[in-house]
Amino acid sequence: MEALFVYNKMFIQMGFKAVFGLKCPRCKKGDLFNKNGLIVYSDMLGMPERCSSCELKYELEPGFWLGALWTSYPLVILLEMPFLISALILDGVGVWISFIGLVLAFLIAWPLLLRLGRSFWIHVNIRAENEDLM
Repeated sequence: MEALFVYNKMFIQMGFKAVFGLKCPRCKKGDLFNKNGLIVYSDMLGMPERCSSCELKYELEPGFWLGALWTSYPLVILLEMPFLISALILDGVGVWISFIGLVLAFLIAWPLLLRLGRSFWIHVNIRAENEDLM
């Protein structure tokens, strides 16, 4: 039983590493995007058609990536909530400062939110190799 717990813990850690590392959900080796890095502004959503390691087709069906909007939405809320709360508490110039901070934070984090949303979405929808051993 302890070995199963250790395996599950290791598998979860590998899964988080693959999601945040923008790796293939099946083999956890191939890159999800053409350009590496969480914050990339040029060609931010450019993806290869298949994984370079295991040949997994990334776009399972037309419109598959629309579901990624649902996974990036909570990340946007987490990013914007402190600015919205501060705008409610502050008054006068403080509201405008909060608004400017919100816009700047969103513009800086926009590629991160889009890429992580896609990574979460594909990891939720595709099983990893050896996942059935859990």
